[in-house]
Amino acid sequence: MRKLSLTRGLHTILAMLLLLALVPITTVQAAAKDKLELLLKVGSTTATVNGKTIKIVKPFTEKGTVMVPLGVFKKTFGSTVTLELNDVVKVMFGPHTGAMTIGSQTAWKDGVKVKLDAPPRMVSGVLMVPLRFVAGVIGAGISSGSKGTIMVSMAAPLEENGSPKDDGIDSGVGKTKVGNSYYQWSMNYPSGLIVGDSGGDENVATFMSSENLYYLEIHATLLEVKADVDEMLDQLVRSSEESGETILDRGTFPQATIPYARVVSKDSSGALWEGRQYYANGRLYELYLTDDNAVNYKDFVKYAGLLNSFQPSFNPKDRSIRDLSTVKEGSRTAHNRDYGISLQIPADWSKDDQHLYYESKDGSYFQLKVSSAPSGSSLASWGEELKSQAADSFVPEAYINKGSFFINISGVQAQINEVQYNYGNGWTTEYQMLLLKNGYRYYGKFVAPAGQGDEKAKFNAMVSSMQIDFETIKENFGRLAEDSYLSLKNKAVTKVSKTFSYVIDIPLLWVPYQDIFETQNVEYRFTGGRFQLTLSPEGSMEFTVNQLKDYYQNKNKDPKGPIIESIEEATFAGEPATVITVHQTKGGIPNRIKATVFSKNDVIYTLTVTLNDANATPVQQQVLEQTLQSFRFTDTK
Repeated sequence: MRKLSLTRGLHTILAMLLLLALVPITTVQAAAKDKLELLLKVGSTTATVNGKTIKIVKPFTEKGTVMVPLGVFKKTFGSTVTLELNDVVKVMFGPHTGAMTIGSQTAWKDGVKVKLDAPPRMVSGVLMVPLRFVAGVIGAGISSGSKGTIMVSMAAPLEENGSPKDDGIDSGVGKTKVGNSYYQWSMNYPSGLIVGDSGGDENVATFMSSENLYYLEIHATLLEVKADVDEMLDQLVRSSEESGETILDRGTFPQATIPYARVVSKDSSGALWEGRQYYANGRLYELYLTDDNAVNYKDFVKYAGLLNSFQPSFNPKDRSIRDLSTVKEGSRTAHNRDYGISLQIPADWSKDDQHLYYESKDGSYFQLKVSSAPSGSSLASWGEELKSQAADSFVPEAYINKGSFFINISGVQAQINEVQYNYGNGWTTEYQMLLLKNGYRYYGKFVAPAGQGDEKAKFNAMVSSMQIDFETIKENFGRLAEDSYLSLKNKAVTKVSKTFSYVIDIPLLWVPYQDIFETQNVEYRFTGGRFQLTLSPEGSMEFTVNQLKDYYQNKNKDPKGPIIESIEEATFAGEPATVITVHQTKGGIPNRIKATVFSKNDVIYTLTVTLNDANATPVQQQVLEQTLQSFRFTDTK
């Protein structure tokens, strides 16, 4: 099955402890009253929630901050709580979101960084949080009562007819359903259902029971070809069996309002899962539910009502649905807290916030990098540096500089360059964002393949939405590596292979794909080219050369090649060598390959360099020649 990597434990111990902080969760009965009110006292194990007395872990004071159980806010005000995998706890109410990291004094309120006097921490298995910060997030007031009582209160939002008001999609008040408007699904929302973390990708939603009774996942995947219930059942069964699970029950339900297939299986840890698949809206919907206490497939009958409530649709007019989607006008938020960067990206793009890399299914992508700026660097000098790099990497007819303009990003002027390059298979447009602040370079690269007409508008929307907290990077990082082409272009690092007794100088600008020199394969890539070194302890030079000749033999006489231009006998690193030069057009890109075969101590070496015609500049060719000439053996036997 396509379940997330969860076993019988269901989720981490931390998540379990957080959930315990929320038990028992009751529907907010006070929504129909004029005020929602929480009364508590430092050192007391009881609190009053909307007129009802409950047991809690006693609040305490730390560094002048009153720390209270997080669960009391959900009990009193219906605020939503989620736990992310990196120990980040989010509290959401209406349009407001607060984020705290367990053990950290750094928090965020509606995207603005806040320093806490005391960090959230676990006490007796319950998450204790700063009272004033969380109350501020949900918009509640704090006042002092008699005998040290603290009152946290807010007006119960009402519609004109007196019924509970929908206070925004993030509020759980009055919600009886949950769903995703972007991926078009909805289902019942039991009061004890807690939204989990899905790694930031909305096509997967995870839920946990507040009483740790069950765990549920919902997946939504585009599927171009319609699937019937028999095909869906076959997929469920095959996936379970490939995962080593035992099928306990299976079936199809073609007469259901939304036809579906179902299996119940037992995984290798002994946990029982019910899996379902539905097809609608051009998507495959998958539901996976597990119960730690289930011992028989019949134990899932009690969850039939919940699972049967699933609908592959979302009614935006239904005010009882809590919308989990963060998509607004076709975009969603991307955010990296370490660098303090957030921006809006197209909703259908893949998202890697850790590496600040975002990509469309059509091949366009946007990547951000942060580095330390060289001494004396300016936008003008940086722009000239990029022009120099382009001139060194592309022949003149393969590169066009379309010009530059300036925009404002988070109060700082940034330069935008528009360039185009052609490897031989069509022109690609690249937009470069250059921003300097506090000794750091913020570099954004947006690449759009030929034919992507609306990509400039997408790029403009992304950079216009970008927000950068320039103080964050100074708190989280010291000196970063310099990503300066001019300072790195002539530098190389000497790589040593003790196993095969050789050394070679590799340019610092080359990107390693396999750089363990004690192995038989080494590979680096650079703009428009590739460097490979392959070692074979078996065979002979003659056999290897003949293999290459046969491989590059143009048996079909294709005018695009490959065409062997020359075969020469030479000396390489003091050893006899055969050099084969080949020209070909592959994937529409013309390139030249130079393979050098030589032998030492019964090991056959094949050193291959590939360089696109569009990138065969004097500078690139000189760097390749210097790299080849730097190869030398350390064993003189």
